[in-house]
Amino acid sequence: MILLYVCLFVINNVYINYLRTGNILEFVEMIVTKEKELLKDYELIEAHKKGDSEALDILLTRYKNYIFNLSYRFMHNYEDAMDLTQDVLIRVYKAIDRYEERNYFKGWLYRIISNTAINMYSKAYRRESPYLEKLEIVDDKRYNTEKEYERIYLQEKIYNASTKLKGKQRDVFILRYYENYSYKEISDILNISSDSAKSNYSYALKKMKSLLEKERTLL
Repeated sequence: MILLYVCLFVINNVYINYLRTGNILEFVEMIVTKEKELLKDYELIEAHKKGDSEALDILLTRYKNYIFNLSYRFMHNYEDAMDLTQDVLIRVYKAIDRYEERNYFKGWLYRIISNTAINMYSKAYRRESPYLEKLEIVDDKRYNTEKEYERIYLQEKIYNASTKLKGKQRDVFILRYYENYSYKEISDILNISSDSAKSNYSYALKKMKSLLEKERTLL
């Protein structure tokens, strides 16, 4: 109850300030925007389809960090992640009117990010491992940190092996290993069961282990 009174007090003070400055219309627009920010994903999408020019911007603002962070997980450097993010946003704008899945917008968005990243790989967008530069930095600065060098080297090997995973195994591995999502969260994002998420991660780990052991025997 106290919190409610505090909120009403703040809103009242904001309203009085806007009234004094003559910006009543701006105040009303601010309140409407705040109300829209409380809408669920599918409600914002429906509002967009009905002609609300603000709804999609609010929705994508809600997911902007998710889009960039996942793009960075795929690309492993800032510049490529920004390029991927921009491509994803363009695809979302083009495809959002065809979106029909009421409860799985995050999973739909993930699939766009994943497919766009794969397309970038297929166009030779990535020519080198994303960890080579880090290895060079460690060497150039002559850090006496053998453990750090080994950690970065291992991450490079894991990354290279992960690029050979396919389909759901790749998706689940990225979300579990890099993003630290629970199996329940992964099941919601990819629209699969928790058991399927667990089994795909298990198969991905076995595949990764096989790839890493095979590479070690070639050294």
